[in-house]
Amino acid sequence: MNKIRKRLLNYIEEIKSYNNIASISKIVRRYFAVNGFDGVITGIGVLAGNYIIGVKEYKHVMIAGFAICISLGVSGIWSAYFSETAERRKELFDLEESVLYNLDETVISRAQKFAVRILAAVNGLSPVIMAFVPLTPFLFGRFLPIDTCYYIGFALAFLILFGIGIFLGKISRGNLVFYGIKMLVAGVFCIALSLLLELMK
Repeated sequence: MNKIRKRLLNYIEEIKSYNNIASISKIVRRYFAVNGFDGVITGIGVLAGNYIIGVKEYKHVMIAGFAICISLGVSGIWSAYFSETAERRKELFDLEESVLYNLDETVISRAQKFAVRILAAVNGLSPVIMAFVPLTPFLFGRFLPIDTCYYIGFALAFLILFGIGIFLGKISRGNLVFYGIKMLVAGVFCIALSLLLELMK
């Protein structure tokens, strides 16, 4: 038991050192907020589109939503992994040129590789989770009226937007409610624009 605890503490300390070297937590917050916002707005778009064209089969909404979640996840992970890898390799090469030393097997190199994996995961998973949550009522579509699923989905999406606003407000030490409302406005704007699609019906 002591060995496991010691190993865990060592791993935590290692992660802390990686974070200090590679500034992981700051970028994670940014990726989470930006991509989480993208995800929930995408979820609102899926719900609004299906609602406008009158999709009444909950499975169809789920299939469309899950397909988009998969696309968001693959796009987020791939783009962040390769862009972060390129940027951090450049940083490492520049640093090596400055110190005239190969840093491949150093803690700096390990920290950069760890940062790439964490940031790619956050970049890919945050929009997937935020887009998936508004779709969860449709998992119970067999038991709920389809309109109720839509309304609950929209409510969850707006709750997430408000939460992201509060999160950003805490980071910036601004007015939490004001930030939350600003995020809600984005959701309302998205739905308002989506309603214009009715003109195409």
